[in-house]
Amino acid sequence: MAENNQPGCLVVGEGVVLKGSFDVPDIAFISGKIEGDLSAKQIVIERTGAVFGRVSGEVVDVRGEVLEYLTATQSLTIRATGKVHGAIRYSEIEIEKGGLIHGDLNIIGPSLD
Repeated sequence: MAENNQPGCLVVGEGVVLKGSFDVPDIAFISGKIEGDLSAKQIVIERTGAVFGRVSGEVVDVRGEVLEYLTATQSLTIRATGKVHGAIRYSEIEIEKGGLIHGDLNIIGPSLD
């Protein structure tokens, strides 16, 4: 986990609920809940974490839950405890056994045709 007061990072602890739009320059660790939009270079949604809104990052690791929209421009990992519901855009994806997705999947990049 990120050190306290590490520049460019956001840590949302378990039991904390934040509402609004958040643009994080580096890493976001979410153990609580965000109701709104979250954008960061790297996003880790912990097992107890949830984001209800738009999630956008280069590297996204979902161990908790995302509802609405998720975009991962480099890689998306959905862990065994992860759940994603909604529109999903990704460049590369890995889903562990037990990870759940429900919604529209669209790859970012060249067409498969």
